[in-house]
Order: sequence, then C-alpha cells, then structure tokens
Amino acid sequence: MLITGSIWAHPVWGIWWTWDARLTSTFVLWVLYVCYLLLRTLIDDPERRAVVSAVFSIFAAFDVPFVYFSIWFFRTQHPQPVIGGGGSLDPRMFDVLVVCWVATLGMLAVLLRQRYRMEALRYEVAQLQLEATRRGDPQ
Repeated sequence: MLITGSIWAHPVWGIWWTWDARLTSTFVLWVLYVCYLLLRTLIDDPERRAVVSAVFSIFAAFDVPFVYFSIWFFRTQHPQPVIGGGGSLDPRMFDVLVVCWVATLGMLAVLLRQRYRMEALRYEVAQLQLEATRRGDPQ
C-alpha cells in the first residue's frame, strides 16, 4: 500500500513521498509490524516469545485507530473519507465495493479453512510422534 500509493500519488501530488499524517502513521504501523515479525523470530523460548509478542502487539495496536482517524485529526493532502464521513459514493462504485468485500471474505474463509486443516494435521503428527516416543519406536 505504501509503495503503490506513492506510485499512484506521484502524478497527482508531484512528489513520491510526503510526510503527511496518514502516510507517516501508516509507515509507523508498517515498521511496528516488521518489528513484531522480527521479534517472533529472535526469541527462542516459546513462552517468553508469546508473552513479549503479545505485549508488543497490544502496544502496536494503538497505532491502528490513529492511522484510521488521522485524516479527521489533521488537514492533510489526503481527502476526507467518502464512505462514513458524510460523503457520497457513486452507486456503481458501491456495487464494486460490495463485490470486492464478498471476494475478500470468500478468500478469507478459504485461507482460514486451509490454516485450520494444516494445524489439525500438525497436531495429529505431534500426537503420533509423542506416541511413538512413548513406545520407543524410532522416528
């Protein structure tokens, strides 16, 4: 989003990047997300990793509403919201928005189902390995 938004906005604004409130807060959110992913890989102890990651993610989540409301808090180059901000949306665009939402939710359902199946199989493999080690069978 940050990259494609900069590409799209360059002809309109005449610059690749501006320290606009919405852009800056979104960039900070992106940096927090990258830090979270790094944090998940750098801590070896699973319990400590879970606690530290949970605390960090709660801290990082405070930036989400700030990103969302930044266009109302500050007068920036970004326009006011079209949906939910008192603006109007062309009915054809609303139809496209609904189709995109349905497609996105459908993809979410498929990915969630696949993830659930993968975790169920992972659990089954772990149970079989545990059973094999209890019997003394080689793995």
